[in-house]
Amino acid sequence: MSHPAQNQGLIRDYQLPTPEPDSPFRPRKPYRFGTLCATVDNPEQKDQYGSSSVPIYQTSTFKGVDGQYDYTRSGNPTRSHLGEFMIFSVSQGIRRQSPTEHHIAKISSAGHAFAVSSGMAALDVILRLLKPGDEVIAGDDLYGGTNRLLTYLKTHGGVIVHHVDTTNPVNLHKYTTAGKTAMVLLESPTNPLLKIADLATIAAQVKQRAPNALVIVDNTMMSPYLQRPLEYGADIVYDSATKYLSGHHDLMAGVITCNDDNLAKVRARTLLLCLMDSLMYILVASSIYHQLDR
Repeated sequence: MSHPAQNQGLIRDYQLPTPEPDSPFRPRKPYRFGTLCATVDNPEQKDQYGSSSVPIYQTSTFKGVDGQYDYTRSGNPTRSHLGEFMIFSVSQGIRRQSPTEHHIAKISSAGHAFAVSSGMAALDVILRLLKPGDEVIAGDDLYGGTNRLLTYLKTHGGVIVHHVDTTNPVNLHKYTTAGKTAMVLLESPTNPLLKIADLATIAAQVKQRAPNALVIVDNTMMSPYLQRPLEYGADIVYDSATKYLSGHHDLMAGVITCNDDNLAKVRARTLLLCLMDSLMYILVASSIYHQLDR
C-alpha cells in the first residue's frame, strides 16, 4: 500500500472510465467503482441478439481470416469481455487492438488487461521478460510460490535476485543500477507478514536510478478496489484472481494489467483463461465492490 499523503506529485491523477450515455440529451454522472464493477457490458462489443448477460462462445475457431477473432487461444469474445484489450492474430502474426477497455482494465486504471490460468501463471508470463544476467530486486517477504519461481530462475536461468526489506525505499538503492537492474518485484501488503511498501516512492526512485527497469507489483492482497498500483508508477500489475477478485472459492485465475503497448505483447506467450472460467469470473467479479466494502 502506498501513502498518498507522503507522495504528493508522485501519484498519477486517474479518472476511472464512464461509458458514454445512450442518449446525448441525458448526460451520465461519473461512475463510481461499484458501478464499474457491476457494469460488465461492452458498448463496442454488443451481442448480436441483445443478450443482457455475456454469452459464451464455445468454439475453437472463427470463420473469416479478416475478422477480429480467428482462434480461441489468441482471442475469444467471452474472454474479451472479461479483460483483454490486445487481440493478437495467430494466422497473420500481427497485433490487433480492440477499441474499448474491458472489465479488468477499466477498474485497474489500465490500458491493457488479460486473464490467465492462475496468479503464478501471471507471474511466470511476466518473468519471461528476463534474460540470463538480468538482476531482480524483490522483497524479503514474498508469497511462497513467488519465492520458488525466483529461486528456480536464479538456479537454472542465470538471473540474479536480491532480496531486501521493501518497507524502506532506501534499502533498494544499493542494488538499483542502470543497465543491470531489469525488474523490481513488489508486494504491498506482503504475503504473509503484511509489510507495507511505499509504491509511489519506490517506483519514482527506481526510474531515476535505472530508467529501463520494470516495476512489477503483486496486488493480490488489495485488489483494484483498494489499490491500483499503475496509478503509483508501476509498469505491470498482476493479481491472483483466485482470491479477492473471485471471492467465491470456485475458480482459479490470474490477471495482468499494464499501460505500455510493448509490454502487453507478453500476452502472446501464454495460455489464456479457459472460456467457462472466464464466464464465471465475469459473473463473480461484478460483485467485488460489495464483497470488500460490505
